Amino acid sequence: MTDTRREVTVIGDMNVDVSLAIDAWPHEGGDVLAHAVTWSSGGTGLNCAVAIARLGFPVRLWSRVGRDPAADQVLNTARDAGVDIGAVQHDTAHATGLCIIPVTPGGERTFLSARGANVQWHAPALPTDGPGWLHVCGHALLADPQRAQAINALRRAHAAGWQTSLDLCDPLAPLLIPILAQIDAPLTVLMGNEREVAAVPQALGSFAQMIVTKRGARGATVSIGAERFAHPGYVVDAIDTTACGDTFGGVFCSALFHGASVVDALAVANAAGALTASRRGAADIEPTRREICRFLIDQQHNLPLWLTQ
Repeated sequence: MTDTRREVTVIGDMNVDVSLAIDAWPHEGGDVLAHAVTWSSGGTGLNCAVAIARLGFPVRLWSRVGRDPAADQVLNTARDAGVDIGAVQHDTAHATGLCIIPVTPGGERTFLSARGANVQWHAPALPTDGPGWLHVCGHALLADPQRAQAINALRRAHAAGWQTSLDLCDPLAPLLIPILAQIDAPLTVLMGNEREVAAVPQALGSFAQMIVTKRGARGATVSIGAERFAHPGYVVDAIDTTACGDTFGGVFCSALFHGASVVDALAVANAAGALTASRRGAADIEPTRREICRFLIDQQHNLPLWLTQ
């Protein structure tokens, strides 16, 4: 089913997520009751890696956790999904990351994060066993030493002939251009949601071969030079969009890496994101390849050959 030499390496956070379903935000100093609480494993790196593993593709995660019960939870989630966690680092001085996620009706989420051990991550040596793809989650570029290590990993990946991708996050926008200027070759894929892409003050085409704009319930677009592709997305009852963007990013990049066309990668990634939005949680609830296939069939979408093998 898969070429085990084509392994995606993900750099990103591992967190315990606590999602709180609320009707509306309180005023400052106010008091609001949550009518549902979900404890789950999350973080951009873990979400992305689990999405790739559940699609059936090999993936390793480069991250850092503390030595606490939260670390056991996120590591078990990764291990159960089939993610290679052999290079995940353990920190004796910093706690595993924690993210509090209020979710309002309609599934919109807001993140309140304590990144903990994630920020202390240091890059190991690049694997040498075949072609590679390095995917960096935007939060990994927010603070040193993790930021400097991730930039160095991108430079080494380019030198080794790997394909590379970066998934933006809101706080990264004012830092992005100076960071991209430190990377000595264009990324294969640069992606973000509409707000994140629009916030970057310069044209991104010189920094990446492919620009992907995630548009939530309205699907996604891809720009490759003057060429543009679009997918309208799928209609679902969204209850929690926490991990949707990470799911989309992992599925899209790994599908491309394993030979999918841009059109098919968009369709499958949007399907995976839609299924994730219809469930409450993060890495724990991301869809499997079988679930994605069933969803696409229900949507009367022809399955790409690579997805059925």
